[in-house]
Amino acid sequence: MATLTDIQDVRAILDRLNAERPSGPGAKEGQTQYQDRGGDFLRRLTLEVETRRGKARVLVSGQIGVGKSSELWRFVHEQRDKLRSYGDCIHCDLEKEEHPERCGATGVLLTILRDCWGATRTLRDEIVRNPAMERRYLRLRDDILNALIDKLKGHRSENGQEVTFDFSGMDFTIYLTEKNQALAVLLGKATQHEAVSNPEKRFVLAPDTLVILLNNLLRLISDSRRGSPPLLIIDHVDKIRDERAAREVLVEIAPQWQRLEASVVMTAPFEFTLGDMRHSVESYWGKPLIVYPVEIPPLEGRRVPEIYNRIAASCGLGKLIEPESLVLLAHYSGGILRSFVQFLIESVKRAHLAGHRRIEQQDARGVIHEAQRAYHDYGLEQLHLLDEIAHEGVGLGAAMTLLRSPIGLLIMEPAEGEQRFCPHPLAERVLDHYRVRHGKAA
Repeated sequence: MATLTDIQDVRAILDRLNAERPSGPGAKEGQTQYQDRGGDFLRRLTLEVETRRGKARVLVSGQIGVGKSSELWRFVHEQRDKLRSYGDCIHCDLEKEEHPERCGATGVLLTILRDCWGATRTLRDEIVRNPAMERRYLRLRDDILNALIDKLKGHRSENGQEVTFDFSGMDFTIYLTEKNQALAVLLGKATQHEAVSNPEKRFVLAPDTLVILLNNLLRLISDSRRGSPPLLIIDHVDKIRDERAAREVLVEIAPQWQRLEASVVMTAPFEFTLGDMRHSVESYWGKPLIVYPVEIPPLEGRRVPEIYNRIAASCGLGKLIEPESLVLLAHYSGGILRSFVQFLIESVKRAHLAGHRRIEQQDARGVIHEAQRAYHDYGLEQLHLLDEIAHEGVGLGAAMTLLRSPIGLLIMEPAEGEQRFCPHPLAERVLDHYRVRHGKAA
């Protein structure tokens, strides 16, 4: 029988728990479990893509960890046959080789170019069977490669077979003896550099130049699929946390997004689809589709929504967590399943170090108390805003910063036409202390 005192059992459980991995379409062992949230999110997304072939522009928003990537994976799985008839579905992952927190327009466009070039690997057999298509493919490859060498200020060797770049003070060399591989490597490195470097260290690549190269590549992919434009799923853009970068991506280059010869479904940071950017964002993209948290179980009682039990069981913790501990971790996750998985990981480690056979209440409480410490950084102004929103239940105004990490607010499903917000359960303790100190306690 498995036990958390056995390091082999602990290793097996932790191998299955991955808070960053989107849930898959099936119920495979060790895979993050998918939660059907009801509502019409998938139906609305499907309608946009089906009715605007090659021209759909959709933002998918919600808090980090709420399950946007899982919903997009589910959409692609359920619509696989239909999407194949529309053209290729290309998944562009902003987190694949870079940290997206400060990633601007150039980094996002390079990510798309990198992953679209990678998608041509599946088309090679079709391309080589058509001599005209193959010549076009090779010419396009050379055009993209030469344009990047020029824009990224690469220095060619005397024999022309090596090109060296200066990325943040470090030399990086690619070899042109195998140009397909050279382009893939250069795109990966350039994308990473643009996303993680300080603005003054980045290269100036005009969005217009990148869109022209990208459209040429999209046309090639489309023509190889009998003229059906691709669908681009651009994931993890919602993790951009720099306001200047978010404005550049969502608003300033919006005309370039309209020029792309493909449908675009992009995740977006919720806080930057509100406030002074809201009207600009919605004029270019339409109203974002929002993914909301799952049900938050109350602390009283031992019943939790089935999704929490399924996640615990799928990693081998079904009988290795006390029911009261499961309720604690589920409640304080705030309905954010990524947070729940992170809590399970920390609880397993804490229980093992304490010599407990399963996750006891003291293990779960220790993890929750550690998570609550992040909220002690809130100042009086933030706590005042949080208190106001807790009482009103609607409105956001200047409290947009409370949506960022650590999470102070939860975005709840609208009621009677009003977008609702409520304090995250982890913030309740520090909020209660604030109310006591200021004579606001009930």
